[in-house]
Amino acid sequence: MTKQQYFWKRLKRDKYQYVMLIPAIVSTFVFSYLTMGGMIIAFQDFDIFRGFFGSEWVGFDNFVRIFTQRKFTVAVGNTLLLSVLNILIGFPAPIILALLINELELKRFKRVTQTISYLPHFLSWIAVVGLLYVLLGKEGIINDIRIAFGAEERVALLAQQDLFIWILVLVNLWKETGWGTIVHLANLSSINPELFEAASIDGATRMQKIRYITIPHMLPTITVLLIFQMGTLFASNFELIYGLQNPFIDFEVISTIVFQTGIQNGDYSMATAIGVAQSLIALLLVVFTNKLSKKLSGSGLI
Repeated sequence: MTKQQYFWKRLKRDKYQYVMLIPAIVSTFVFSYLTMGGMIIAFQDFDIFRGFFGSEWVGFDNFVRIFTQRKFTVAVGNTLLLSVLNILIGFPAPIILALLINELELKRFKRVTQTISYLPHFLSWIAVVGLLYVLLGKEGIINDIRIAFGAEERVALLAQQDLFIWILVLVNLWKETGWGTIVHLANLSSINPELFEAASIDGATRMQKIRYITIPHMLPTITVLLIFQMGTLFASNFELIYGLQNPFIDFEVISTIVFQTGIQNGDYSMATAIGVAQSLIALLLVVFTNKLSKKLSGSGLI
């Protein structure tokens, strides 16, 4: 049987599955590929009334403007700092939690722990913002507790510049850590139990089993997830940051600058140029991290 005959045989056999894929393929093509044509705006002085073909072509002028504006360079620094903190603190957290859950022996307690840790992920970020105002606002629950323990005055915690970035990091940690354990727990469930039995016969302790069996088995998956995480190094959570911004906080990231530039100020060319630059940097980071990972550990995306 030739490859062509095999292809048509498989297509005929699985025709209903392929039909079910059509809506997903069409929506991906329309919203993820056709829209790439809009990147041309980054190289124009775009006028919404003139459209793509009537707007003046300015080449790389918009990209030059990006890197000569102080507010953008500050936003890049803030985005980078926030992403690095999220990676350093938030990336290992699901791995550690998955290891702890995996070591639990009571199945019912294990399931309850997993469920409780997953739940915050299903809250929308706007709901989380509202919850933070209830907890950390000047009239919030945390201040009520402080007053009950003898504090003399209430403090607007969300208006403290030095606390703002740590609030962002800790909230992201609380919301996404449990959900991030799903991949790691699935990975742990694929380990051959006979390896642990053999290690027990050889007198290995629980920590030695984790070190020499569990963690090496997890490393390829961890590597792939880290590569994907590096692609978000210049990305940020717009909903959370924009929702918590107030007159006392001076903290802009790339996504809030894009919103201000494109939506509020109507400078679509500049906003698109920022988005294109951000996407190119993310692509380069993923490619570089993937090559470095394959060179050092032999694991990568492709």
